[in-house]
Amino acid sequence: MNKPEIFNKVAGRDGAARREDSTRKEVSASKEAKVAALTVGNGSYGKQYEMNVKLPETILGAVAETAAELESLRKSQLVKLSRPVLTIARFQAREEMEGTLLRWINRILSSQSGFRFAFNNYGSMPGKPLYWRVQEAEPFRRLTDSLRVLEGWLQGNGCHGLELFSHPRLHLVDELDSSIEREVLLAFSASTFYEVVELQEVELLATEQWANDYRLVSRFSLLPEGFKQADNNH
Repeated sequence: MNKPEIFNKVAGRDGAARREDSTRKEVSASKEAKVAALTVGNGSYGKQYEMNVKLPETILGAVAETAAELESLRKSQLVKLSRPVLTIARFQAREEMEGTLLRWINRILSSQSGFRFAFNNYGSMPGKPLYWRVQEAEPFRRLTDSLRVLEGWLQGNGCHGLELFSHPRLHLVDELDSSIEREVLLAFSASTFYEVVELQEVELLATEQWANDYRLVSRFSLLPEGFKQADNNH
């Protein structure tokens, strides 16, 4: 991996004060929106669930290297790092639905084959400052399509629809201060990263209301790559 040089630029006091006030307003609005989104069924609060690819230690180590390069910026509150997750689905459900939910997901994923994919260099777009691209998304499209059957069940239980990510990205940064955004993105645009990953397991995580402390609920293994289940009709 070719590493860019990142320089720390401390914003002026007036700019910092404006950002701090803006951040407080955004956090408050975000909490209100999440409370509304997590009110499901009979008005009781639900949990936020997400399904993530189980990443190998090599990838988590590479994420940690990138985070270390941005550490000085984070201390100056100019950058907010992302959780190192590759999310393929997100939804809300009530806690009493969890047992049935696990059976549904296990039934779906136990018939899906694992596959290899590659992270290929850095990308950026509005609202997503810095991430690793997934080079070939077609296997993820097939995997997320198989999860669509959950949507009817969730909605039938008064829960919000399923959010699927057929072309996932591994986000490295959630927020970049405008004073350093151009410099950081230019530096990483000249950087290269390539790593092949074998998707073998999917993790289901949950968090309470607007909290950010996700807990592992369960892991689901996929079939070995290229393996096809026998047709029960033959």
